[in-house]
Amino acid sequence: MNIKKLIILMFSFLILPKTAIAYNKAAIDITRVDISELKNALDLKIISSQELTLLYLDRIEAYDKNYNAIISINDKALVEAKKLDEERDNGNVRSILHGIPIIVKDNIDVLGMTTTAGAKALSDNYPKANADAIQKLIDAGAIILAKANMSEFAFQASSSRSSYGTVKNAYNLEYSAYGSSGGSATSVAASFATAALGTDTNSSVRLPAAASNLVGLRPTTELISKTGVLPYDPIRDTIGTLTKTVADSIYIMNIINQNNKEFKVDINNLKGLRIGIPTNFFKGDSNNNLPENQSTYSEIQALMEVAIKKLEAENITIIYLDDYYNYQTDSWFSNSLSGYLFCDSFNKYLKNTSSTIRSFTELAISPNIITDLSDYTGSCDSLETRLIEKNILKQEYKDYINEIMTNNNIDLIMYPTTKNKLLKNADSSRVQNLSAHASSTINYPAITLPLGFDKDNLPYGIEFMAKSNNEDLLYNIASLYENKNHKTPSIAPSLYEVPDNLNKLVSNYTIKMSNAKYDFEKKWLTEVQKFFRDYLNKDNSHLIDNLNQQYQHNKNYSILIKILIFFTASTSFLFIVRKLILKNTKPTKNQRKRLKSSLF
Repeated sequence: MNIKKLIILMFSFLILPKTAIAYNKAAIDITRVDISELKNALDLKIISSQELTLLYLDRIEAYDKNYNAIISINDKALVEAKKLDEERDNGNVRSILHGIPIIVKDNIDVLGMTTTAGAKALSDNYPKANADAIQKLIDAGAIILAKANMSEFAFQASSSRSSYGTVKNAYNLEYSAYGSSGGSATSVAASFATAALGTDTNSSVRLPAAASNLVGLRPTTELISKTGVLPYDPIRDTIGTLTKTVADSIYIMNIINQNNKEFKVDINNLKGLRIGIPTNFFKGDSNNNLPENQSTYSEIQALMEVAIKKLEAENITIIYLDDYYNYQTDSWFSNSLSGYLFCDSFNKYLKNTSSTIRSFTELAISPNIITDLSDYTGSCDSLETRLIEKNILKQEYKDYINEIMTNNNIDLIMYPTTKNKLLKNADSSRVQNLSAHASSTINYPAITLPLGFDKDNLPYGIEFMAKSNNEDLLYNIASLYENKNHKTPSIAPSLYEVPDNLNKLVSNYTIKMSNAKYDFEKKWLTEVQKFFRDYLNKDNSHLIDNLNQQYQHNKNYSILIKILIFFTASTSFLFIVRKLILKNTKPTKNQRKRLKSSLF
């Protein structure tokens, strides 16, 4: 990118809330790539971080007016991208996320950006430092591109409705994105970035992930620091990931976890695995009074049956669990919620921000919120004994789940993320899900993956839950499942097409980068790199076919050189052999003639 255009782009970006300058072409389709593919494209200089950042901003500009997924843009994103490009050019690549934009839910602190939690009352709430997880991402070279819309204060699961409006579902604008991390989910599904962070209190990462055909992870709560996260229920709150693939979730978790743990996948470790499925939640009965155990949407049930057969084909044993969820478990869940801690936790959080709002009481009476907080104002200065009582209920629930897993000798529990048809935006019905229950209550990690689509092309999820600190097991089963079921999420169309001949050039270039030996090959690589640098800014498409033809000519020429080298080496070897034979024997004249003719 030339300096003049960069200055124009930078100036335009600073004066507009969202860039109005659009690229109408690129050498890769950013709607179809994951983190590792982006890293390769950046390493090979097929694209720069500045260009990649602008491509994502173009998508936000083009499509977010439909989705309402973004609250604010990082106005330093291009400056950061430029710096990271320079580091890469100098051989300093911090991690696999180096130069790759990430979107963050707007209840997670990013220095220089407001943290609103979806409330306009907090529109000037600037943090004094990055959240710990954000700092880890930045240190790893990730670019924080934007803050995502969410249900205000992370209160609602059935939708992501905030002071900034309602987030729309990525696959159908009439349907809910679910909450509270709906903006993060829709952003990834719409390829505003390749991945996002959300937070999960009860089901706030996994429900939106399921509704957006994504991978959503709720980790063990201690695994990721909550410093710099605007709290709701600080006992249950945790940062989670929303990604297009399991591998992308692993890349991010390997960076943001505070135990320096490195997650790896080895599906050979799944031999003899036994998975339990709550029968009533999976199938249901219309006569059951508990919503979780009522009839399951027939298309979800059919999709689950297909998934079960695929797992059984991998020698995984499925155990059906009767009476898994009952009135006692429902009581443990509902009576152990700790939302009453919101007031005290919010007041503590404000000490590290410069918001005009300086207390929970001020927030509750602000006209710039849409959520009624009156029920929470009386819980300020809560007694610690109340939390002790709730911890007893949680332990009882945990003991119950552990007993089920022990008695049935199961390693994981699996269920559809939701059992009812996706809700429409105006529907205030209850979301029937188990995501909000055991996992969130007893601090067991869980991962949601794409299950499939119904007849209306609406996506649903399947969820696996393991015991605390067993993310490795979750990632292994998720990877196995993904290998059998994965379809790349793609909804909003690309803003440009990558021509077939350009795809071919990218492929040829990638191959040659790993084995260029001769000067003419290296010269060709230099010419292609220059082409990529100019492609977004110049009309140089006419060069593509020439470069592909030159690649083929170079390939043929290199083959010819190898043949000549082989022939020369073979001839030299045979000449040496002949001399050795003649030197160490005394052949007759006729024998010499025969020897010479046989060797040459």
